[in-house]
Amino acid sequence: MEYKEIMSRLENIVSTDVHPIPEDTLTEERERFRDTHRKSLEIFERAKEVIPGGVEHNLSTSDPYPLTMDRVKGYKIWDIDGNEYVDYLLCGAPIILGHHFDPLDDEIIRIIQEKGPATGLTSEFEVLAAEKIIEHMPAVESVRFLQSGTEADMAAIRIARTFTEKVKIIKVGGSYHGWSDQLVTSLHIPGTGPLNCKGIPPECYAHTMDVPPNDVDALEKAFEEAGAQGGVAAVIVEPIGGESGTHPVHPDWNRTVREMCDSNDSLLIFDEVVSGFRVDMGGAQKYFNVMPDITVLGKIITHGYPSTGAVAGRKDVMDVIIRGMGQKPYLGGTLAGNPISTGACYHAIRLMEENDAVGKATAYANRLTKAMNDLFSTREDLPFFVYNYGPIMHYETSSFFQVSLTGPDPLNQIITRKKICEDYQMVAMNQGLNSLAGTRMYTCMQHDDDALDKTLETWEYVLSLIPKG
Repeated sequence: MEYKEIMSRLENIVSTDVHPIPEDTLTEERERFRDTHRKSLEIFERAKEVIPGGVEHNLSTSDPYPLTMDRVKGYKIWDIDGNEYVDYLLCGAPIILGHHFDPLDDEIIRIIQEKGPATGLTSEFEVLAAEKIIEHMPAVESVRFLQSGTEADMAAIRIARTFTEKVKIIKVGGSYHGWSDQLVTSLHIPGTGPLNCKGIPPECYAHTMDVPPNDVDALEKAFEEAGAQGGVAAVIVEPIGGESGTHPVHPDWNRTVREMCDSNDSLLIFDEVVSGFRVDMGGAQKYFNVMPDITVLGKIITHGYPSTGAVAGRKDVMDVIIRGMGQKPYLGGTLAGNPISTGACYHAIRLMEENDAVGKATAYANRLTKAMNDLFSTREDLPFFVYNYGPIMHYETSSFFQVSLTGPDPLNQIITRKKICEDYQMVAMNQGLNSLAGTRMYTCMQHDDDALDKTLETWEYVLSLIPKG
């Protein structure tokens, strides 16, 4: 689906009424949820006593309560009550070979048994993994491993400031670049500014500039304003658009940003934590044929194994890390680049190559996108639709991410529309379908016809609960 059509259809959704499931039907669904997820409820009640909110991270389903998962295999996931799901969350995107992929797990077990988990010193796998990344990503000549995407984003802006000797960082509203102080602004929804920034002193944003998605005029203005305030060290973007393409990128946006960075002697940072090795083995930089100066990686480079993150890029830019005392940006991390993580990176990329994982996951996503759009089109009263960037799928029902803050009663609109998505998600979970936040699905190479059929059956059921109007 082309950009103009996506944006037109998103606007249509947010400018029309939502389509709730009747409350009495939802009550029945919640009762069924509780009946079939009793052990999860017991775990959740225990968890609330020792974990704030009872959950560790924001991917956990929370309506009516988060599920405790037990095991995974292929594209399936089972909860502690024994319920089986077709999984499209895939740990938030890193799984593309399939869960618990034996050839990869066997290599990690071998590393643990033969070499041990970590030494704090150098491992050959650091070199092997870096070489694999460089082999595929056209804008990468040098790699430094870290322990998370958040750390890698922090490192990227520190490197950019050191290289350019400038201070301002421009980010795009609605984008996610981890949870560090300087980048937690306008998360999820453009223009929300410090809404999610409790505990962060306002002065932390003194050098972070926020522009709306795809707004060339605003970007130009930001460069102009920054000129008298230390200049722009870098523009950081999610190259497929904020929130993994939830805010779709205009076809000309990345190239325009690249040109403006060049004109202002600033660096371009691509945050490829989600898009790297998913939309293409060469990342979004190859997908769009636009070369950043710095690339941020995470998640998929260890295929779900922990301690995963990397900052990479042009050699001359990355070499500021090795400057003399007092002249280099400080980076650390005792477990960064450990043999398990870098071994997982090397073998995961090798196995992606050998199995054409991205190609297979993309082919399935294309099929499912078409099939879901065909299904949604049978309900002319519903504006629902699906679009995808390769194996990253977005299904739009209430589109709460797209609510304009300049429209009428935006906060209530966001809350209401988000609640609708959560209701659909809860019903889908009852039917054995797991996705992300009621808006997004990631695919892997092992999703098959059975998974597709199950997905369509689930959505047929969801649609059947929505009154026609």
